[in-house]
Amino acid sequence: MVIVGPEVDPVFTREVKAGVRRAAGVRLLPEMAQGDLHAALKHCSALVNSSVSEGMSAAVLEAMDLGVPVLARNIPGNAAVVTHEVTGLLFADPQEFVQLAKRLVSDPALEKGLVARGREYVRTFHSWQMERATYQHLVRTLVGCAED
Repeated sequence: MVIVGPEVDPVFTREVKAGVRRAAGVRLLPEMAQGDLHAALKHCSALVNSSVSEGMSAAVLEAMDLGVPVLARNIPGNAAVVTHEVTGLLFADPQEFVQLAKRLVSDPALEKGLVARGREYVRTFHSWQMERATYQHLVRTLVGCAED
């Protein structure tokens, strides 16, 4: 398991580093450039988003677009883009995570379906063209409001 990300909270960072030192097979890497992260992610068995509070996760969408299955905590931000057993797998607690992770690695048909539907979801609802159009509309609306 590889954990990638910036050190945002010093107390939490110390806890994570202490846990990683005790865990065999777990590595901690600092924040990476997007291209490097995407290259590494393409070789992963899955992306895990274990956040307990988060808005819509760009990492989840990026993984889906790259063809990487997603295991995400069932919180509103993740559930907004991951439909359980359709575009990814949602878990409520560590025990369910372990159960779903084992299922994912032992069921190639499940993985293939999640990847295909996840990629299609991103390309249908979150393509860069759609995101650009949405931001352009937002900016035009804000500029229009500022002129009123």
